[in-house]
Amino acid sequence: MIVPLFSAKPTRIGVDISSTAVKIIQLEKHRGGYRTAAFSTEPLPPGAVQGKSITDTDAVAAALTRATQRARLKGKRLCMAVPTSSAVSRVLHIDNPGNEFELEEQVRAEAAQYIPFPIDEVNFDFEKLESDILGKQKKRRSGQEVGIDVLMAATRTDNVDSRVAVAEAAGMAVDVIDIESFALQNAYTEILAPTLTPEERSQPVAVFDLGDTTTTLNIFVDDDIVYTREHEGGGQQLTADIAAQYGLSLDEADQRKRDDSLPEDYERKVLQPYLDALAMNVERFIQYYYSESSGNTVNLILLGGGAANTHGATERINNETGVTTRLANPFAALAKGPGVSTEQVARHGTAMLIACGLALRSFD
Repeated sequence: MIVPLFSAKPTRIGVDISSTAVKIIQLEKHRGGYRTAAFSTEPLPPGAVQGKSITDTDAVAAALTRATQRARLKGKRLCMAVPTSSAVSRVLHIDNPGNEFELEEQVRAEAAQYIPFPIDEVNFDFEKLESDILGKQKKRRSGQEVGIDVLMAATRTDNVDSRVAVAEAAGMAVDVIDIESFALQNAYTEILAPTLTPEERSQPVAVFDLGDTTTTLNIFVDDDIVYTREHEGGGQQLTADIAAQYGLSLDEADQRKRDDSLPEDYERKVLQPYLDALAMNVERFIQYYYSESSGNTVNLILLGGGAANTHGATERINNETGVTTRLANPFAALAKGPGVSTEQVARHGTAMLIACGLALRSFD
């Protein structure tokens, strides 16, 4: 079965399901760019998503319904994504592509060697990559066979089915299943990169997605991802530290963190040690990139994800790494539509990167 990982219908809503929340956004064209038409986030009950796998369809569907109602969204067509760690993607070269049916069969056969589970348990798709037209003409004149490159993406069928089930339980339908790293690249290329200088874009830019339980590093050069790696650990560690320090439940700790109602010694006893560990991890993850690739020195760090808004994070990471560090807030580059809350934009902006990248699939 071919699942539409690439081909996009007129999709209206980007939906990002993390371990703690459902995040949705609708974008629209505006003055040569984009603006936020509506967005919302809705927390998930503990255990509804575990290890990036949906374990409680009804709970996630209910959160999705509440989020769309709060945002007053009327559309029912969704773009969703599977975790990068649950997908396989490769650029494949096909020497003799033949017709569309023959090409699909060749891609399927070639992809099998890269997929670590039975091919009949997989949903996959592919798209042809832009080719060097002049080079192809030269090969034709010399009598050589002309091949093509395709980008193949695959994931286990149950990863797709679980997201489709959530949408259907909420009375909606999925138009596109993407991969989180592709969605992040879309958001970077279309929204973040245009705010950078040409020099910044040409040098390695480290985009960190500081999630609840994981931290993902993507290195961009000239708008292309050249390195990606997911590490354990995220913003939930701060909540756990607060709970342990003050004898609170995790829910109480999270609420008091959001309300800024913690004791006066919170910054000294909990926040600063957490920021120290976060900054050291960011430095360590960048060092992994240097050791695992031959890339140039990182020129800029952009912090995305919900934990990026933690007070003092950008300054502490900047000091630890010696690399200019800024927030990766897509809303800073998007116009704000009528009815969109300025307060909510400021609070949730960095957490909406993947959702924005998915919403952009409406304009493919």
